[in-house]
Amino acid sequence: MIRRWAAVVLAGACAGCHGSGPLLHPAHVLRPGAVRLGGGLSGDMVVAGAADEGASATGPAAAAEGAARRKLSEITVSPGVAPWASARVGIEGENEAGLTYTGRAIRLDGRHAFPLGDAALSIGLGASALLAGGPGPSAEGIDVHGAGLDVPLLLGFRSDADLYALWFGPRLGFELLGGEVRLPAAGAALRGPPVDASGQHLQLGFVLGVRAGFRHVHVAIEATATYHHAEGEIAGDPVAIDQGTIAPGGGLTVTF
Repeated sequence: MIRRWAAVVLAGACAGCHGSGPLLHPAHVLRPGAVRLGGGLSGDMVVAGAADEGASATGPAAAAEGAARRKLSEITVSPGVAPWASARVGIEGENEAGLTYTGRAIRLDGRHAFPLGDAALSIGLGASALLAGGPGPSAEGIDVHGAGLDVPLLLGFRSDADLYALWFGPRLGFELLGGEVRLPAAGAALRGPPVDASGQHLQLGFVLGVRAGFRHVHVAIEATATYHHAEGEIAGDPVAIDQGTIAPGGGLTVTF
């Protein structure tokens, strides 16, 4: 029962705090004063992990543990489609700042680019405010918040007229969750008293993106292969998963 509760807690928390939305920007930064606005969609597809582990096990304890793993695995990576909206501005000294909304988190980031001839190497630092709860019935009765940090390191190339650009590199992220959740009381439809919950989510991904366009308008496509490790505890009883995903994303950007 405790494992089921833990799965519900972290499932709902992660449904509202997914912080690994697509970057959809090249390694090169904007010129000082330039602004780029973008909108699109992103999602996560599970390709490996523990979602079905224990599915063939017998006994109440094994069945409960398998259900908890499947539920936690399903919600942590937020499978499905989510919106993506972004605003970025160029800053003097080969710097850039941005604000991004991914449907589950609001991310503020800054980065610096090192020109390498026709190429560029950029390193960034993003801070995410993880939203409590989330869409759907799994988020009902959940009051869990959190924060996340991620560090993308991108190497990229672009044409002289900026007709196209290509970028790739690793992206490391970490999130902390905490709060309270109300769960249904045993054998009753009403929720029980608040229960303390906490969790951590580690993400290690590799980003590959490309964009093409003319003058001020570009279409960007990106995919990230990510290893996830999520764990937490409630009433001293732990639950954890390890999972691999591919997260495609795409959007239209306008620069002025």
